[in-house]
Amino acid sequence: ILFSVFLLYPIFRGLQISLYDWKIMLPVQRFVGLANYQALMKDKVFYEVMGNTFEFMFLTVIINVTLALLVASALKHAFAGSNFLRVLFYAPGIMSVSVLGIIGIRIWDTQLGIINYFMAEIGLTRVSWLGNANIVIPALSVTTVWWTFGFPMLVFIAGLHAIPEALYEAAKIDGANTLRSFRHITLPLIMPTMLFVVVTQFISHMQVFAQPYIITGGGPGNASRSAVQYLYETAWKFFRFGYASAISVVLAVIMVIIAALLFSLMRKRTEY
Repeated sequence: ILFSVFLLYPIFRGLQISLYDWKIMLPVQRFVGLANYQALMKDKVFYEVMGNTFEFMFLTVIINVTLALLVASALKHAFAGSNFLRVLFYAPGIMSVSVLGIIGIRIWDTQLGIINYFMAEIGLTRVSWLGNANIVIPALSVTTVWWTFGFPMLVFIAGLHAIPEALYEAAKIDGANTLRSFRHITLPLIMPTMLFVVVTQFISHMQVFAQPYIITGGGPGNASRSAVQYLYETAWKFFRFGYASAISVVLAVIMVIIAALLFSLMRKRTEY
């Protein structure tokens, strides 16, 4: 029942609305068929925000997954302070995205940001991190990695604990160093966990909204505007609900296709 009410019905309702020129206050809506999708295929702003979204997702997922795996490998075994470090790395994830936005502004702002403050103190020129179209998305990506890094790290730690220590001991007896053990034991056997982390991170960061909305407002211009932010503004700023529903359908289809490709490409590597 819950699945039908909160998932199936909204999906089919969104598909239905995307076929109408939907006006929220009108009792009867005008059917337009595929006109919203045809207009979307010619919408230059849509292609621009999709490019921003893919760039943000790619940077964030690559950095998050790589860094989380390396840190999880270092924190796998208990040592003095290991639990404290795990909590420290995970702690930013409990913050609300609004708090993250305030912190992001305080870090990256040209005049008030802490990075530019220290750069000015040592005689370097201040950088417009959030006002430069070439670096605004990397800045948002780094901020997001700091915020979300803890969850994949804990997942990787759990996955690493599932690998038998006897394999590492046998490799050590055979003369394998730490790097070779990581390459030939850790990476192949962590692939089921890797698949879960990559897919969940991909889905999460393809839906990025609050970071650019709060920190940059989508600027400069449309340089950091995400697809979900464009969808939100189309619906609730311009009240084009049919067009916004078409955006959501296209975005969902793209995510399903890419997620299926990730499963297909990584599934063979999970069999060991």
